[in-house]
Amino acid sequence: MLQEDYPILLSIQQAARKIGKSEKTIRRWIHDGKLQAENRGGGYLIKREDLTTLTKQVTKEWQEQSDLSHIKLQLVLLENQVEQLKLLVDAQQYEIEELQRQVKKLTPAKKPTPKRKTTSSRTAKRKRSDDLW
Repeated sequence: MLQEDYPILLSIQQAARKIGKSEKTIRRWIHDGKLQAENRGGGYLIKREDLTTLTKQVTKEWQEQSDLSHIKLQLVLLENQVEQLKLLVDAQQYEIEELQRQVKKLTPAKKPTPKRKTTSSRTAKRKRSDDLW
């Protein structure tokens, strides 16, 4: 990324231009200890090698953060889809129960069959003989 024809020591402004980051980002990296720099009274000077090493590390961290953010977004989308499916299942369950209630109303109730009076054979014979007299 940084070629040999660049100065060995870079100012914050030069470093920012070379790697396409803001001066504020370079200062934050120095403050956070991610980027080694020498404070020379009038400003920081950064070794070309340190900037190259950090750029590779930052690119890798950025990619990992980007991947993690993508995974988190997918997780949120999947959770949302699961919630939508739960709502659909609940709605369908309610519709099933409502249809069962309607079917129950439409189904004629079974009337209990009346019990027939059974007469014993002796009673029947007696009746017949009484009818004869």
